[in-house]
Amino acid sequence: MALGFMDRLKDGPVLGDGGYYLELERRCLGSFAKGVPWAVLDHPEGLLQLHREFALAGAEVLQAMTWGVGRMERDEEVHRTAVELAREAAGPDRFVAGTLSPSGIGSYRRRSPLSAREKSEAQAFFERRVGQQTAAGVDLFIVETFYSVEEALLGLPPIKAAGVPAVVAFTYKSGEYTADRHLPDEVAKRLVDAGADVVGVNCGRPWYMYRDIMRKMMEAVSVPVCAQPLAYVLENGAEYTREIASGSSVHFALRHQPRREMADYARDAWDMGVGLIGACCGALPYHIRAMAEAIGKPTSMPDQPGPYQLL
Repeated sequence: MALGFMDRLKDGPVLGDGGYYLELERRCLGSFAKGVPWAVLDHPEGLLQLHREFALAGAEVLQAMTWGVGRMERDEEVHRTAVELAREAAGPDRFVAGTLSPSGIGSYRRRSPLSAREKSEAQAFFERRVGQQTAAGVDLFIVETFYSVEEALLGLPPIKAAGVPAVVAFTYKSGEYTADRHLPDEVAKRLVDAGADVVGVNCGRPWYMYRDIMRKMMEAVSVPVCAQPLAYVLENGAEYTREIASGSSVHFALRHQPRREMADYARDAWDMGVGLIGACCGALPYHIRAMAEAIGKPTSMPDQPGPYQLL
């Protein structure tokens, strides 16, 4: 690819992909009991197909399915294979993102600081994951679904040492505060000061509940911002997807947002100046296609003529 990711952002917003983790479980390619990331090795053809669907829809960044890879056997093989599959689907014209998810050391929603032992273990965990994915050849890292600024900051040094861009996206559960009680502007400033190249939000909530948080982040820093909101419909009165967080989503089907609403989100994010416009859990290829058409991105599998285009 001629341009690096950060150079590409200078030319205008980049379109991301959708959700893999829950979709692989829904397709019976991954299992909560065994661990969804095992789908990378157990059913690589199914994961490759999902990558290809997002690419056909118009995604310009494909995330390797490395979210949730914990301290498991064959982790190096999982990381390498995940990156290779994303790269095969991406071809020469799309970026492949490695993923860094919470370490699972201590409580990742905790308000109290990590102990010295927990901090050391988390640092080693992140260094291993970054090293394995970097060796496999990612173009950038997306540090996502973090609740604690303290923990996210531990993941940045190995990414910066690897010399690839770091996109850091936070999930907000309660109001506008992170688990360790930081407001959006504070979060953005602390992350940028620590070397984050792009900051933003992901998962947990749909776009309309993230818009104000996103605006406050944008006003606090000068770096590009990213949005990867939820593509499920929240239950009445809910602030976030409690069903996913609690594991109770296995008892009933979460409702996907209509493609039109995801298209409206993408257009609104484009108008706001969001740099990386993507999605998270619940976002399927047809959502990404609607988003692509809404902001004038090419798609290899167009919908009916003209339903989403910018006016």
